[in-house]
Amino acid sequence: MQRGKHYRSYSILLISLLLLISSAGGRLCAAERLLGKADTTQLGTAQADSTAQAGASALADSAALADSTAVADSAAVADSAAVADSTALLTGRELKRYEREKRAAARMAEKSRKLAIKDSIFNYRDSVIRHTPRVLTSNIFPKEVKYQRIFSWQTDTRFNNYKVVPIDSSFNQYYTENPLYKNDVGGVSLGVEGTASEYFNFFKREELPLFPFMKWNLPYTYTPSTMPFYNTKTPYTELAYWGTLFADRQKEETNIKFLHTQNLSPSLNISILYQRFGGAGMLQNEKSDDRTLALTFNYIGDRYLAQGGYIYNKVERKENGGISDLFMYKDTIVDVRTIPVYLSDASSIMKRSTFFLSHSLGVPLNFLRKRDSLDFGEGTMVWFGHYGEYTTYSRHYYDAISLSDTQARELYHNNFFINPTQSNETYKVESFDNRLFVRLQPWAPDAIVSQINAGIGYQMVGYLTFRPEFYISGNKYRHQNNPYLHFGASGLFRKYFKWDAIAKYNIGGYYSNDFELDANIRFSLYPIEEGVHLAGRLFVSSITSNPFFYSYFSNHYKWENDFAKETQTRVEAKLSIPRWKLEGFFGYAMLKDRVYMDQSAQPQQNGDAVNVVTAYVQKDFRLWRLHFNNRILFQNSSNQEILPLPKFAVNLRYFLEFDVVKNVMKAQLGADLTLHSKYYMPGYDPALGMFYNQREMEVGGRPYLDLFLNLQWKRACIFVKGGNIGQNSLSKEYFSAYRYTRPQTHLKFGLFWPFYIK
Repeated sequence: MQRGKHYRSYSILLISLLLLISSAGGRLCAAERLLGKADTTQLGTAQADSTAQAGASALADSAALADSTAVADSAAVADSAAVADSTALLTGRELKRYEREKRAAARMAEKSRKLAIKDSIFNYRDSVIRHTPRVLTSNIFPKEVKYQRIFSWQTDTRFNNYKVVPIDSSFNQYYTENPLYKNDVGGVSLGVEGTASEYFNFFKREELPLFPFMKWNLPYTYTPSTMPFYNTKTPYTELAYWGTLFADRQKEETNIKFLHTQNLSPSLNISILYQRFGGAGMLQNEKSDDRTLALTFNYIGDRYLAQGGYIYNKVERKENGGISDLFMYKDTIVDVRTIPVYLSDASSIMKRSTFFLSHSLGVPLNFLRKRDSLDFGEGTMVWFGHYGEYTTYSRHYYDAISLSDTQARELYHNNFFINPTQSNETYKVESFDNRLFVRLQPWAPDAIVSQINAGIGYQMVGYLTFRPEFYISGNKYRHQNNPYLHFGASGLFRKYFKWDAIAKYNIGGYYSNDFELDANIRFSLYPIEEGVHLAGRLFVSSITSNPFFYSYFSNHYKWENDFAKETQTRVEAKLSIPRWKLEGFFGYAMLKDRVYMDQSAQPQQNGDAVNVVTAYVQKDFRLWRLHFNNRILFQNSSNQEILPLPKFAVNLRYFLEFDVVKNVMKAQLGADLTLHSKYYMPGYDPALGMFYNQREMEVGGRPYLDLFLNLQWKRACIFVKGGNIGQNSLSKEYFSAYRYTRPQTHLKFGLFWPFYIK
């Protein structure tokens, strides 16, 4: 009996050893397979390193297992004997339970083994992805751009042509949040970020024909033509904040921006952008909130380029109508918060939603020229393109005025056509625009005539405004159907000469016989490496004004007009010498039959021509570590009552730039001065949401001085600014528009922080 027991113990021991050896062999085989896969994969140095690590890990595990097996031989004999003795004493039920637990432990061990193998494979794969660059194989973009880790562009929606936009993440690009001073010498505004604004420079002003109320907010938002698109080989994120972080909450200002973009594949990119401009303001009842959300994507293939997305903009504002007592504002003792304003219970909400898609497909005509398939973009090609856009606009205005509030009623010239004490008005526009085009590339993308474009478009527009007859018939949309043709051509000669021209003609509908011609030419010489560039532009148009100026009815305003088409001719010239940091601009515009808002905020048309001459110079100097950035604007309008413009405006930014910690932190310490000559600065009508011409008071001639400290710590940029520091020593008369004030002395903090992998 004892001999039989020993035989059974030896048998159990032998079986246990065989199981351990087979398990070790399985792990060794998995390691060998992993090593074999790594050896046969030729993906570069990073892959080989990761393979070696995975193989070494597998060998280490196998060696450790072998060592543990050798050490445990004697212990396994004793354990097996003990297990056999213990199981011999178990009942049938206990033995079944023991077997179930044993099988469960075996399954868990097998699962752990498989997970370990899978993790090693995933680690190997991740290392390959991490060290293998995502190469964009498309030939739509030039080589010097598409091989960059991050590049950006904007699309001209007329023929889906792109324009590469450089990305600047330094403090020279984000030192200010206000686009009026970032892009030009300044402009008219309501004193709070994100509110209605207009550049001093006439040639910087943009138009929005369908919805003129929104054009005043264009500097703070995006359109499909100004929306940036990205292609990245690493995720890219921007975080930005500007505001009066430590100020009185009654006058606080908060501006934020968030951008994230990344490629899901070398060809497919998605982006999300959110920004907010606004604050409580200096005066009573002028809190503003301007928010923008944009979701975009783009796809870059060998022959196909697509861009699209969604842009949403919402502007909420408390409307006060401006300062009612200018004498109190000029008194430096009185707190600006106590200065009376016209309106105390008025507000407006403006919204815009845009869905858009632009895409083009290139088809090479190989039968006309034999060529290598890798030379895509060369030779004769045909591009088929489409652009579609659906946009809705709306503006809602509300105010409540008591019968005894004479000041508020004077603001509206005592006009109350519907309700004597309350206004509740809505203006909506709905637009659906589709255009198709065909582009012929006769020879090559760098030929004198490289592109010939032709297309057709169709625009459907619906307007919802109040009309007196709606009391009987109910609210109804007024619809427009506007078909049009568009043409274009472009070419270049190497890097010395470039030209393009685009024309549009409306063949029917509301805008029948309207036309536009936009032609550009550029000469480049290279006596220095960066070159000397001279560009010219000719713009001619004859357009029908927006229906808003023809017919409108509200509680405070009503009109019926019959205006002629507005004609405009512009001639522009621009000189740029990048090495010398010099830029000069000259512009001449002749405006015929211009429609404008008069002193009573009523649309009028001027039959005579208005001439505008503009000269702009930007020159940056550097002396040791001192920087002198100068921007000067000279302007003249032949009729200041029709088109008021400042004759002179300047923005001077002088600072000392130095290293706080070499190659780690850089600093700028300086001052920013803005000044414009006196002129009849426009006023703002809250019920219409538009600027109008006024002839009651000239505004200007007061320097506005800011002191700033900018820090760039690696990628993070930190901004500290003391705004309007000369207020108490000079005067309180700092108007941003007629009866609207610029911010008083304040401390503003800003942060810009980009995140990406080099």
